[in-house]
Amino acid sequence: MFGIRHYGLSLLVLLLTITIQVRALYESQAGTFDWHHSWVGHPREAVKIDEQHIAVYSEKNIIASLKTDTGAIEWRQVLDNELSQFSVMENGILTVSSQPERIQFWNSSSGQLIWEYDLDETMGDSFGMTKPITWQSGQVAVVVGETKLIKLSNEGKELWTWMRDDVSEDSIQRIHAVQRGSMTYVVVEPDASQKKPFFTVTALDSVTGEALHTNKVSCDFSFDDVSYIGNYVLWTEDSSVLKWVSIEEPKKINQAPIKNIVQPLSTAERFSSGRLSIIGNPDDADAKSFILSAEFETQEEEKVIVYTTSILLNIVENGKSLEIAHDFGVQLSYGGIDFDKEKVIRSILTSPTELRTTILPSDKSFTVTTNFSLTGAVNYVKLISENPLRLFVVTEGSSVLMYGDDGAVVWSREEALSSVTSTEFLDLPEQKMWTQMVDELDETATESAAESPVSRYLRRLTRHAIELRSFPQWIVSHFAGMYGPTIDDGNNKDKMSTLEAQSCLLNATSSSAPEILYRDNFGLRKLLISVTASGKIIAQDTTRNGKIVWSRYFESISFREIHVVRAAAVKLPPVIVAIGATLDDVGGVATAFVRLNGLTGENYISTIPQSSEFFEPQILTNIGVDKIMRLPIEDPEERTHLLAIFEAGSGRVYIYPDTFATHQYFTKEFLPSFYFTYQNEQGDLQGFKVLEGYRGSLKTQLVWKFNLPETEVAVARSQPQSNEKVALLGRALGNRNVLYKYLNPHMFAVITKDLQYNSIKVRIMDAVKGSILYETIHQDVDTDTNPVHVIQSENWFVYHFWSNGNQPKGYQAVVLELFEGAYENERVESSNFSSFDNIQPHVRSAAFTFPYPVTTMGVTSTRNGISTKDILFGLPTHQIMSVNKRFLDPRRPLDKPTKDDQEEFLFSYGPIPDDKRMFLTYHLDVVGITDIITSPSLLESTSLVFAYGHDSFFSRASPSKQFDVLSEDFSKSQLLLTIVGLVVAIRVSAPMVRRKRVNALWK
Repeated sequence: MFGIRHYGLSLLVLLLTITIQVRALYESQAGTFDWHHSWVGHPREAVKIDEQHIAVYSEKNIIASLKTDTGAIEWRQVLDNELSQFSVMENGILTVSSQPERIQFWNSSSGQLIWEYDLDETMGDSFGMTKPITWQSGQVAVVVGETKLIKLSNEGKELWTWMRDDVSEDSIQRIHAVQRGSMTYVVVEPDASQKKPFFTVTALDSVTGEALHTNKVSCDFSFDDVSYIGNYVLWTEDSSVLKWVSIEEPKKINQAPIKNIVQPLSTAERFSSGRLSIIGNPDDADAKSFILSAEFETQEEEKVIVYTTSILLNIVENGKSLEIAHDFGVQLSYGGIDFDKEKVIRSILTSPTELRTTILPSDKSFTVTTNFSLTGAVNYVKLISENPLRLFVVTEGSSVLMYGDDGAVVWSREEALSSVTSTEFLDLPEQKMWTQMVDELDETATESAAESPVSRYLRRLTRHAIELRSFPQWIVSHFAGMYGPTIDDGNNKDKMSTLEAQSCLLNATSSSAPEILYRDNFGLRKLLISVTASGKIIAQDTTRNGKIVWSRYFESISFREIHVVRAAAVKLPPVIVAIGATLDDVGGVATAFVRLNGLTGENYISTIPQSSEFFEPQILTNIGVDKIMRLPIEDPEERTHLLAIFEAGSGRVYIYPDTFATHQYFTKEFLPSFYFTYQNEQGDLQGFKVLEGYRGSLKTQLVWKFNLPETEVAVARSQPQSNEKVALLGRALGNRNVLYKYLNPHMFAVITKDLQYNSIKVRIMDAVKGSILYETIHQDVDTDTNPVHVIQSENWFVYHFWSNGNQPKGYQAVVLELFEGAYENERVESSNFSSFDNIQPHVRSAAFTFPYPVTTMGVTSTRNGISTKDILFGLPTHQIMSVNKRFLDPRRPLDKPTKDDQEEFLFSYGPIPDDKRMFLTYHLDVVGITDIITSPSLLESTSLVFAYGHDSFFSRASPSKQFDVLSEDFSKSQLLLTIVGLVVAIRVSAPMVRRKRVNALWK
């Protein structure tokens, strides 16, 4: 029986690989089951372009134009260097970026580059942090380092350069430049190392760059908080005196003790003891208002709470004195500030759900209601327009919101998804779990024992009778579905636009009850659980255009990884654990473990009293978390996978959660075979065995150590695919023989570069005993500008690099395939695999010319591993290329394929084709792909693919085509008519046949 099944499985795999086919989408299929979310990143600044558009620039070095009324991206530009300054002009957008130092001018309507200016890198110059000066004519002036001011024409040509005369090599002095009328003023801040520091104010002719006059402004050596408000320079001395001077009259220094300024306030003493800051508008020449803030700490319930108090001050009496215009009181979070000509906009969180915005001097205020516990505190606001109201708000969690009249949310964007650090697929529970439908498992043991079998049967019968009401709808939907797609994820009726799916508040503000999540018939509907560097955990629905199902924000945590420790099961919800870096109560570095219900995002609390203290939703630890491993064993009580935490400094291992039952089960079932590897920052590898130490503690014993040679550094390392299924133990050949795969679950590849010879060395190692199973060297490899990437699956490895060699020069993809023996039908004489057996695999390899550079790699996975695999290459051209494994086959013949080769469906050796139909992303611009993950569906032919980094992209891949699904052009109605016709023919012909038989008996 086993032989028949094995032969049938082999035949199925053979039929799946009949021909080499390039898979592509029809135009009508684009966007039906895949989705793409374009992100901008956490905005640093927003500026109004016109009535319909705003320009933003983000910490992701992206500038973009957003539609004011919808939040849709009109255009965006991704800069390849670090964006430091941004200025919107009437005729375009100016950006100043570094590494390399470059100024670029963009068309504000289309985003096209008009001109650019590069600094001479050989001079060692760099742009300063001062905002550029702009003229209506399109001319600009930028500060270079701490010594120069360069003016450029509206075509990017250099007009003049001003240089400082009093430059000291040891001093660090910031330069600020402003344009007032026909004059350009350059302010050089004091040198903190001088005993008698001073400001230098130089007036230049804006047309010629000629220095007209220079003045020095003395200050105390305790100067701090230098700010620029309109025509004034402000600073504090000894944190007690506020001084200011006009750049047009630098000889007149004005001052006021801070305690005298704030004397009428109830919070006056906070300004004397707190950390001061001055915020104002340096661009508007008429600006005379600024905000003075003080930050102070208080002790509350053994915690240090930071508060902020702030006031609005006006410079009056021709710049001679100050007056308080408004007292904003004490706030827990600073909020946001915006200056728009004579207007001052101040937004403050008055509660976790209310944001109060005040517009001065009109003293107009309004309050918006939003659950900011899901987004984080507000850290930037911009008043786009007052009539109609458009208030642009950015939160600490990278959520972007646009508020309109009456405080309504016009649109929102979850820009936290542009900083995803890790993502996992989460399977949803089945809808037809009858035990859930009748709620039998929600009963306590006492209730279950008290209920009789008859009452239980009647309850179940009643439930089934109620569900019969949906039977007609089920019939109609299935017959109507004959004219729709073959694969239906069950959510076509709930499809939503991309903008709706990108909203961070769509689900949170819905008045309807939370949706109950179930998987579809084909396992295509799953949740994508992502953690971000901004402290968010976000769940997206794969079948509803990536709609955000739930999200959580955790202040001061930067997440770096996530683990699904329990899948969905009857009565037991799925559980996830997110892990990130944070600070403890005293400011020390700590690691946070956050445990949530994967379906709802709620804190997961154990239902077992003995385990509740080990299942706190959020735990902080100060131990060094150098490696986290998800173990293949479960907690016997909660049925969650254990996590092992390795602290390299002490050599200790901790398990999470560490209950008594868990520790006892772990020690008995898993500890004897617990081996793992660790790679330090230098790239050296170590192999450890975990042992039980004093009083049940876990310690490590060094089993092996591999130190890299002094001239080598590690550049890439592979990891085995988690939960991978292997359908066949060998590879059937055309002559009916078999090459048996070397399936070592502990092997991995490490790739190093030799600094002396510009070569890379590829080593395949065994993680248990540290032996090198195979190694090879590639000469003349460039790893500085072209990183090396590697992926592994089953018994093969694929890696990608740039070769400077002549045969050939360019990008190469190399495949290594490991077998148990060099000859056909050769197999290891053992029923069980052990790393301690002295088995050396036979490796077959081949190199193929690859058409593109690569940023990341992934591989498809299917339910039983029967389908062939696709290797997914993330490209810097913002595409994902899907290459079938048959292209990367080391057994492809150099000559014309023989009859046996044709039986095996091998084709001649050649480069990987540059075919746009192999792009999984077709024409989409998926920016900044850093990782590609896959998950199997219930269809053996289909793998789910998710790519993330800056943008997000989800799709399905069918490496062996959809052999288990009817094609889209299959005529289902014709099939139904054929069945109906056969039934009618049988009913008509049956009496005729019976009559004929009866008549034959009478003859």
